[in-house]
Amino acid sequence: MEIVFLEEGTIHLLVPFIHPEIENYWWVVDTGASKSVVDRALAGQVVKHESEGAMATGLGQEMVETSTGTITDFRFGETGFGDLPVAIVDLHHITEEYSKYSDKRIAGLLGSDFFYREKALIDYENFVILI
Repeated sequence: MEIVFLEEGTIHLLVPFIHPEIENYWWVVDTGASKSVVDRALAGQVVKHESEGAMATGLGQEMVETSTGTITDFRFGETGFGDLPVAIVDLHHITEEYSKYSDKRIAGLLGSDFFYREKALIDYENFVILI
């Protein structure tokens, strides 16, 4: 787990996005996101079983186009967690913002659905996620 400060007073936790099809990408830990999200630009490489598009409420309550799918054999560190259902959304605005402050490439948001399912705890003092 790494911490990125995008601007003064903000803390963003990142964890490696581990997938055989892409390298050097990161998840933003977003416990405020009800569902994990992967960037539409990477979906063709990492998502299986994509469903038809729909509209959903995004940050700030604007409507965003989304579809859903599954990242199979989802891995977090050395541990596998089976399938991870994800929403597929254009995250260009997020990836662009991160590129201003960090060299980390963002693949998606790891949401509260994952953390709840795995009963995970975030230990800020030791910079680890306990599962």
